[in-house]
Amino acid sequence: MRRLRNRSKQGFTLIELLIVVAIIGILAALAIPAFSNYVQRSRMAESFSFLGEIRQREEAYRAEFGEYVTAPWHPSASVPQNAVVTAWGTAPVAWIQLGAVPDTAVRFIYETSAGPPGTTPAGCPAGLGATDFSYCAHAEIDLDGDGRTAWLETTSAAGQIYIGQGRGSAVPLHQGWE
Repeated sequence: MRRLRNRSKQGFTLIELLIVVAIIGILAALAIPAFSNYVQRSRMAESFSFLGEIRQREEAYRAEFGEYVTAPWHPSASVPQNAVVTAWGTAPVAWIQLGAVPDTAVRFIYETSAGPPGTTPAGCPAGLGATDFSYCAHAEIDLDGDGRTAWLETTSAAGQIYIGQGRGSAVPLHQGWE
């Protein structure tokens, strides 16, 4: 009896510790990619929200002035990497005309391209402006600094946001991710 009591006070065996370490390693291997994906998806929420605001502002501008606004890439011309937050700063005149200004600093760069009937605005899907005024709005980011960018697009003809890898590769949201 005394021998059993002393054994229980000695602690864990090496095999027991190795089993615990292996279990923790397996759980970490499963949790880290899931967490990274969750973080990337949460960072994408900014672009969905702001592209929606751009869409509303473009439609309001068209209702008042009869055409859409073309606004250059902003807050910079280069694609942000690793989801670094950048201040919106002083916007070009076209963004001020449009009235689309984010509430906080942004992780993406944004632009809109518009055109009259019979033309396809620059950077927009072919045939977009065949019969009416049209626009497309874009957002771009390199979420994890690997050189591949996520490209988001919405147009005057579609009520949804398309996403793809790199400029001009937009596909419906459920089919693409960075």
